Amino acid sequence: MRWIVLAAVVVGAIVVSGVAFWGGSEPAPTPAAKKVERVANGSVTAKGTVQPVASRSLSFAISGTVSELKVKAGDSVAVGQVLARLDTAAAKEAVTDAETALSEAADALAEATAAATATCAPVQAAGAQSAPSAAPSASPRASASPRASTAPSCSSTSGRGGGADAIFTAQQQVNNATAAVSRAERNLAGTTITAPVTGKVLTVTIKVGDTARSNVITLGVVSTMLVKASFSESDVVAVSVGQTASVTLPGTGSKTYAATVSQVAEVGTVTNRLVTYEVLIAFDQVPEGLLVGQSANVTVPA
Repeated sequence: MRWIVLAAVVVGAIVVSGVAFWGGSEPAPTPAAKKVERVANGSVTAKGTVQPVASRSLSFAISGTVSELKVKAGDSVAVGQVLARLDTAAAKEAVTDAETALSEAADALAEATAAATATCAPVQAAGAQSAPSAAPSASPRASASPRASTAPSCSSTSGRGGGADAIFTAQQQVNNATAAVSRAERNLAGTTITAPVTGKVLTVTIKVGDTARSNVITLGVVSTMLVKASFSESDVVAVSVGQTASVTLPGTGSKTYAATVSQVAEVGTVTNRLVTYEVLIAFDQVPEGLLVGQSANVTVPA
């Protein structure tokens, strides 16, 4: 009887060992294998917002009171178009003052140069008159060696308003006054904001009568429009630059717009331990009436 029990135990152990051995021969699919299978069988999608390919924040060169505002948010503008102006009275007065100072500095330089020239002229004449005459001598005496001239040179003359130092100082004043004129003219030009590119006004933060200077108008370059979408780290592996995509917009039903992936972020963003990657998708043709900031759904075939 004991032999029968012992045989049953041995057989049971062999069966259990066999099940354990053969059961481990088929490995569980790895995350990578699951990812490849998902990509091969479908598409990846993400939500995003519409934005221009580039935007410019525009400012006045100086602070002042807004006297004219010619645009509002949503307006289309052409390059060189006037968008806003400040009151120019103070800036024009600054240009006049700078030009007056430059004129006075130029006069001072001319006077210093003339004074130095007037001081040099008698010295040179005296030097010419002091040359000894070459009269022959009857006695066989050795001629005396000429004495060194004690007349001051022009470069070291000093006197009222003259000399190299006076000219140098006057020239510095002219240089400073010239720079001041250029600065005042730039500030006057900077009282007007013009469109640097053709685009659409996105924001306006001023009104007539406000005191303003920086970041008063934002202009978007809307000739190319993008969808900025965030893909999860498991989906972004299916997305690459140059890949075709389709975009759907609210209020257009099932209509889709052709697009192309233009940029994929190299670094992800972590939010609540969820990693996402920013992807830019450019419309092949910008839809009519497309609004900056509106939501969009993006589909990228895997």
